Amino acid sequence: MAQSTLSKFFTAEESRNLQSEYSTGELEAVILQIKSKLDNLDNMQLNIAVVGDAGSGKSTFINAVRGLHSEDQGAAPTGNEETRMEPTRYPYRALPNVQLWDLPGTNSFRFEISNHLKMMRFESYDFFIIVSQSRFRENDAELAKKIQEQDKEFYYVRSKIDNDVHALKMQGADFSEGLRTIRMDCVSNFQSVGVTPPAIFLISSFDLDKYEFPKLKSTLANDLLRIKSTAFSLSLPKIMLEITEPKMRMLKKRLCLLAVLAGAVGAVPVPGLSFITGIGLTVSGLIYLQKQVGLNDKSLQSLASKVVKPSSVLKTEMSRRLPSKIPPAFTKVLLGITVVICMIAGIKHSFSPVTLSIFGTVSSFAFTYKLLKDSLKDHLEARQQVVRSALRID
Repeated sequence: MAQSTLSKFFTAEESRNLQSEYSTGELEAVILQIKSKLDNLDNMQLNIAVVGDAGSGKSTFINAVRGLHSEDQGAAPTGNEETRMEPTRYPYRALPNVQLWDLPGTNSFRFEISNHLKMMRFESYDFFIIVSQSRFRENDAELAKKIQEQDKEFYYVRSKIDNDVHALKMQGADFSEGLRTIRMDCVSNFQSVGVTPPAIFLISSFDLDKYEFPKLKSTLANDLLRIKSTAFSLSLPKIMLEITEPKMRMLKKRLCLLAVLAGAVGAVPVPGLSFITGIGLTVSGLIYLQKQVGLNDKSLQSLASKVVKPSSVLKTEMSRRLPSKIPPAFTKVLLGITVVICMIAGIKHSFSPVTLSIFGTVSSFAFTYKLLKDSLKDHLEARQQVVRSALRID
């Protein structure tokens, strides 16, 4: 699972092309390539984590789904004692590009569940199946809440339902009513911990033609494309971060050089010189950023026509991050530089020229770099908003 988000969805060549196009300012081409991938996710690998307490039937469930018995070659080892410290991957051949990951039990090795999930890299999986037995457990609730916090989806599998059916028969209870009570109890437990109840399946991993095992397999097959689309959408911020990273490194270096130059001018203890030069360098930096990562009306209209969306929608998304042409931070920095000049003028007789030069250098560098860095951040977030809107990702 040690895989970059970009390489999960794109080949190495596609990734390089995306980064190259972004670096040359071709955001529209980048978005159209991402949209093309979003519209065709058949070859996307989907990682499904099968989670639950040790002894809940996770491994037996994985074997059953894959049509294997515990003694078959390639089957997941079964038993009530957890011996694995790492997630284990099993291909689900009935659904191409789907991998089932058997995670060690949440009650194994006496770890706190938060530490356990961190060790398992819980956030790296696309979809989850919580397997439980006999009753709804505290760890089931914690897993469900962690999944919901990630805006991801899951199924809840109540395994070993054949044992519950046997108990119902021994009590002389009605079979259908008993299963309905079990299901409603699951729903009620999820609601009580603030989790939207997921699809719930009552199964036996040994009686594969009975209960809801066939329904689970068919539901997963039918939900597959939607699950992949959700996984891709949730991964988009990380995808864009990796696409933009080479250009951002270059821009940050250039902004730093501008700030260093502003600091060098600030070292000259001449009132007014650092003010005028600093403002000039800052404005030059802002204009440079606008050309490098800004989006004008023409480019937004062109993009809107390609993704069949009103350009006004994309402009609105831009304005959420860039409400005005002059960033509010600019005013703050302008005031800051003014304060610095006043301070230098007021204290120049109290400190040595060397001290004043150091003070001017540090303050001019800090103010200029802060403004340009914040402006770069705003432009990047504005682009993220446009990408999300263009791809209809909420």
